Amino acid sequence: MVFTVPKRTRPDLPFARFVEQDLTPEKGRELEWLLTNGIGGYSSTTILGLNTRKYHGLLVSSDDDLSRYVYLQKLEEEVVSGSNVRPLSVNEYEDRSVSDGWRELTAFEQNYESVTFHYNTWSADVSKTVSMVQGKNAVVVSYHVRNKMRESIKFNVNLLVNSRNIYELSKAGKSLYELKIFSPKILSLKSAKGYLTVYSDKASCSVSPLNAKWMKNVFYSTDYERGDDCVEDIHYPASFSINIPAAESDDFSIVALGYGTEEKAAEAIKDIQKGGAENGRIMGNGLASSILKLLASGDSFVVKAGGVETVIAGYHWFGEWGRDAMISLPGITFINGRFDKAEAVFSHFLDNAGPNGLPNRFIDGKPQYGDYDSSLWMIDRLYQYMKYVGPEKALPLLSRNWPKLKEMMKTYEGMEMDGLIMHKSGTWMDTLQRDSAVEVQALWYNALKIMQSFSEIVGDKRFSTEDLCKKFESSFHDRYWNGKYLKDCLGDNSIRPNQVIAVSLDHSALDASDSRKVLEFVREELLTPYGLRTLSTKDDRYKGQYKGNFAERESAYHNGTVWPWLLGPYLKACAKYDSDKGVMQKILEPLFEKHINEAGIGTISEIFDGDPPHRPRGCISQAWSVAEPLRAYYEDVMGKKPPYSTLFH
Repeated sequence: MVFTVPKRTRPDLPFARFVEQDLTPEKGRELEWLLTNGIGGYSSTTILGLNTRKYHGLLVSSDDDLSRYVYLQKLEEEVVSGSNVRPLSVNEYEDRSVSDGWRELTAFEQNYESVTFHYNTWSADVSKTVSMVQGKNAVVVSYHVRNKMRESIKFNVNLLVNSRNIYELSKAGKSLYELKIFSPKILSLKSAKGYLTVYSDKASCSVSPLNAKWMKNVFYSTDYERGDDCVEDIHYPASFSINIPAAESDDFSIVALGYGTEEKAAEAIKDIQKGGAENGRIMGNGLASSILKLLASGDSFVVKAGGVETVIAGYHWFGEWGRDAMISLPGITFINGRFDKAEAVFSHFLDNAGPNGLPNRFIDGKPQYGDYDSSLWMIDRLYQYMKYVGPEKALPLLSRNWPKLKEMMKTYEGMEMDGLIMHKSGTWMDTLQRDSAVEVQALWYNALKIMQSFSEIVGDKRFSTEDLCKKFESSFHDRYWNGKYLKDCLGDNSIRPNQVIAVSLDHSALDASDSRKVLEFVREELLTPYGLRTLSTKDDRYKGQYKGNFAERESAYHNGTVWPWLLGPYLKACAKYDSDKGVMQKILEPLFEKHINEAGIGTISEIFDGDPPHRPRGCISQAWSVAEPLRAYYEDVMGKKPPYSTLFH
């Protein structure tokens, strides 16, 4: 087998660099990196190489239904000089002891497509670069080793493997894999859950003396904080080795592929052997480079799974969510001109729509239904899409789905009373019972107006929403305005951010005067440096920290926790009512210039604590957290409006 490492065609400078003062167990465990492969898989851990979550792994593969499996947990290196063995790896154990390979780590760098660890031991300098192969469940790890000794050294790379779903943990027992060595440089490991192939261009593989042994009681500190199972045993079956002559350097690579079957792995290997160019991006410092980093992060959420384009809601554990996908599309596809991707995502979700509308999520590849806002968000996003591409380009997609859109609206009409939608829960705040929620009402009215415009574009002269719009307009203000702000639900005066969605939409039944009052009220009660709180601090139910076991976290999730995606509708409403652009930009700067270097590097977390210092929580990279602030920056702060905006007002 001929092994080819893809070559870069352009410089690929780091957009984040951390040096020794950051590379301690205390600081480094808080900083995570993530590389994705465009089909739902990823490589991710901390800047120390210390796994702190069960979701971490050097190769986490994805099936067509976006189920994810940890195949290669880590590659653990050691420099051998005579009788001296110096490990470079870092692990934490159940007794809270931490191995000290981090002491040899001098720098960590991340760019768009790879991460690099730099080590300096007394006998060798080592650089380790990790990158994923796009479109394949494969990871490439490239090494540069410089021998500083007057005698040869040996460089070992030990495989820590697994064969489990990302939600599970392994315990020591019989060998997970049936191990086969095909040649001095190629081995495979077959388990009941999948097939792992590992090979190198230069290093030789062997069954390690540690074969069939386990690294026991590995501890995942972040899972422990979240109240999850957090201790596992990891299989240690084999290693790769290379000798470096005295005072010389060498470069070599290791590639790992993880698939559900041997046949799929073999097919992927053939494709990778053909080689290919990798794309690099140059990124510097400052706000402009932060935008580039976030645009790059946005690319990671649009994936191809099961032959269709879709949107992953977040890494490491979220799959497809209809609501998240629709809200995210403008920021990850419209503003950067990826209209073919957007249309493919629309088609995928609409193809799976039922009489009650869009699926709110997919489980094991099967659509699940049960919310009341995803379909309404979809109609709004189709409208925003048309503003970017124009009616002529959007018409085929709209015409093809027009009967289905009308069917969805008919379903909502069945829930209508006095122009309003009477529904039971089923909102984005899915930990709360929110009936007849304010944002559902606002999205319904917005959709009625949009559908009237759509009917004119497709030439359906019999379709009309005029009467429903009038009924809504005569009811909404009386039922939801309490004199200061919008109620969150009928009969519920909770101070929550959903009212800002209502005033941000293109078609709002609230007048300008009351809309400005909403914005001012939300600014005073809910705005933080990283997003909007989900509940006022003055409310007895307010939870300032998202921590503890599952039940404790659930109680805080929508009762004070900060969500950065809400800055999107907030800033859209600000722009709508002529807020100062400089002030609006300053609202985004903590996310864009500080946060992207403090949790998931180069991306934005799912949520933050309601209380200062607003510690990031949840997923380290969330689609709508990235998408909506990006969209707001382009459209609302910079004023880069879609080219066909004026056609629809």
